[in-house]
Amino acid sequence: MKIGYKELRHNPKYTKPQMSDEAFLRTMLDLDQPELAGVAAQLNQGDIPGARDAYLEVIAAGNNGRYYFEVKDVPKLRVYAASRYSGEEEAQQDIAEADRIVEGDIPLFKGKRVVFRNGAYDWNSWLFDSSQYQLHLTRFVYVKRLARAYALTGDEKYAKCFNDMISHFIDDNPMPVEDTFRAEHSTWDPLSVGVRLFMLPEAFITFFGSPAFEPAVKLKLIKSFHQHGEYVRKYHASGGNHVCMQLRGLIQTALLLPELKDSAEWLDYGGRELPGYIRQNVYPDGVQFEGSPNYHLIVMRDLYELVTLFHKLGLDAGEYRELLEKMFVVTMHLLAPDGQLVKFGDTDVQVVSELHNIMSLGAYLYQRGDFKALGYERLPFSLLWRVGPDAAAQYDQLQAAMPAETAACFPVGGYVTSRQGWNHSDMYMAMRAGVGIGGHAHSDALSLVLYAGGRELLADSGMGLFEWNKERKYTVSTRAHNTVVVDGQDQHVRSFHWNTPPTASCRIWDTQFKEAYDYTFASQYGYTRYEDPVIHSRKVLFIKNSYWLIVDLFEAKGQHRYEQYFHLPPGIAGYDSISREVSTRLEEANLLLKHLPAGLADDQLTLEPGLIFKQGQYDESPVVKRSLTVTGSAAIVTLAVPFGAEKPQVSAERLPVRQNGELLSVQEATALRIVMEDRVDEICLFHKSVDVTSYLDHTGNIISEGLLPRKTEPEAVEFAGGLFNRDVIVIRDSKS
Repeated sequence: MKIGYKELRHNPKYTKPQMSDEAFLRTMLDLDQPELAGVAAQLNQGDIPGARDAYLEVIAAGNNGRYYFEVKDVPKLRVYAASRYSGEEEAQQDIAEADRIVEGDIPLFKGKRVVFRNGAYDWNSWLFDSSQYQLHLTRFVYVKRLARAYALTGDEKYAKCFNDMISHFIDDNPMPVEDTFRAEHSTWDPLSVGVRLFMLPEAFITFFGSPAFEPAVKLKLIKSFHQHGEYVRKYHASGGNHVCMQLRGLIQTALLLPELKDSAEWLDYGGRELPGYIRQNVYPDGVQFEGSPNYHLIVMRDLYELVTLFHKLGLDAGEYRELLEKMFVVTMHLLAPDGQLVKFGDTDVQVVSELHNIMSLGAYLYQRGDFKALGYERLPFSLLWRVGPDAAAQYDQLQAAMPAETAACFPVGGYVTSRQGWNHSDMYMAMRAGVGIGGHAHSDALSLVLYAGGRELLADSGMGLFEWNKERKYTVSTRAHNTVVVDGQDQHVRSFHWNTPPTASCRIWDTQFKEAYDYTFASQYGYTRYEDPVIHSRKVLFIKNSYWLIVDLFEAKGQHRYEQYFHLPPGIAGYDSISREVSTRLEEANLLLKHLPAGLADDQLTLEPGLIFKQGQYDESPVVKRSLTVTGSAAIVTLAVPFGAEKPQVSAERLPVRQNGELLSVQEATALRIVMEDRVDEICLFHKSVDVTSYLDHTGNIISEGLLPRKTEPEAVEFAGGLFNRDVIVIRDSKS
């Protein structure tokens, strides 16, 4: 049965060919513009090829400020690129990739490639095991490789490849009639259309002066840009990251082709509508609302591309500029010591060099040395095509300086990060404690990841492929994250794959960033939907350069089963049933998890297999699962200790803690003596400083911010021979 775009794309009932050159030039160009007088004259004489060439000459003249660089700037860019960058790794990679693309060997994503020999492109195949690969094929991220290789070498084979490829694509994929295939993951799904609007212009301008880029194909691509603009204007998304990409593409197309009659309206519409969608996507603290650092980066890209373009064209970036700087700050803190973004939500392994490039752009835009410290010493090759040669000297003079802050809290977006320092081997923790909106968010409230020794030691299970199968359902579930499952259910009830309700409500109650320790305290309310509501709170105490203490607290009245999950990296892990310690057995960097007794008969600790997704591949990894059945309030205490090759000796015993002479229960305070090989620490976390049940009212709705109670420091806490008036007590290097 023929029901999809792939089968019906050449059926005139469902798709339509491009206009003729004459019809397009006569009806779609604003021939009243003075610079188009030559086009109008040729049309009046009936010389259609002459009219076409006259229009192409207008673009080649480069007097309108249509892109990051003009056609007339390309020769200068080519000379500069070849002289400054030709020997650099990024430039050489572009040439190597472009050579493969010329041979029909095209990179997709997650390490996958597809080969089309002799120009026999198949744009609508189901590639590998996911529609995502076909979508990436048709979004043309890779054509920038051709353009940059051409700039470095001057080899016309790259221009010819682009010319032939884009001509084939346009002919083989006509525009649908109305919204026939709008809901389908196909070549003309509205997101792919919007992405092409900003992926293709760099090659369009770079190759414009090449003899291998044929005039007929140039106009064919211009007509396609117009069709894409029409489609996005009518069928763009109503929210989420898609609409940001689509309207960004519409704005860039309007600037790229100001001679189109529709461009003025597109520019006005995009300028009017996009700010509202950006505010919808990005919270005031700079965090994108989908609970995924990857999609934070995607929306941030829309802003930094527009801000950079507006800067080049002398346009006012308005509120975009201030918000973008906040997004750069968030990105800075979400960069783990291995140079990757932490993998909350739909986030996969990134290309580290591209992350460095992004921070370099932030350094240039905002003249910030801390951004540059996470970027490159010299202006990266990829940024040459956005900021131009004149920016290189200014960038090179900017002094890099490691960020002063080693911890950060983004209370609205829901990220807390804490690190020993900014070196590759430093300890690092990130916690997810915010509401995620849309299908890219996972049920991961209060999940955390831990790094030490240059690697991820407590891992997130990753994004998975976007097929609604058992693997994807696992990766978005609560049990796939380093948090707690209550009574076997996810923290929030997911409906269809993408049309899912927001994730569990969260509240970050307190953060304390000190010289000796960092402390985080947050709660999640996903399980308050139960008849007997359960509130899960998590406290993480980072003793600098040494270990993390993780305390999970539960407020409930009845009996519930709590399953705490900790996901270890792929490899071997060992379990000592006597000490209740689980440790990895990896090279150089490892993690010890020590589970303190809860004093319950039903307290099981097991190792079971889980899945970790990276770059298109699911791998099995060990998962530590602790299961307890508890009636009423409860506390689960875990020590996480990183180590090298030799597992350390660690012991922990509970200490008494009193308030006003009354002995406090383990649900009211966690008091421990932790003995390491080099010292003894005495720690007390007081748990009654905030009434976590006050976050919701009697109807189950969140209390207004102004009415929420604030933390109350305790009085007269008797611990370790002292009297304290604070809820976090750390006595380091004490004598046993």
